[in-house]
Amino acid sequence: MIAVAMPSDIADLLVAEGLAIRPGGRGSTAEIVVVGFAALNATISLLQGPDTFLRLTELVRTNFGRSSGVTVEIKGNGDSVTIEMPRDADVVTLAHRIREVLLGDDE
Repeated sequence: MIAVAMPSDIADLLVAEGLAIRPGGRGSTAEIVVVGFAALNATISLLQGPDTFLRLTELVRTNFGRSSGVTVEIKGNGDSVTIEMPRDADVVTLAHRIREVLLGDDE
């Protein structure tokens, strides 16, 4: 599991769907910031199942994407990466990129 701070509404949905647990915040915590939105953060521990990052990506786009998409900044593994998430982008590719940044691997 990886501890991740993210907007509370996204965190609550992931926990409700069984893709994350509380409490998070042990050790190093990555952060997902939705650029341009001030949102309260909640820290959860993401379960690394096959659907977790795909669902996370879908929830960010659905809750913050509006008509043109959204930009997220991911801080983790000593790095910061900005990812554009346009409405028409391939969600599987975006989910893979988010997973790669948060976990520091390219599986």
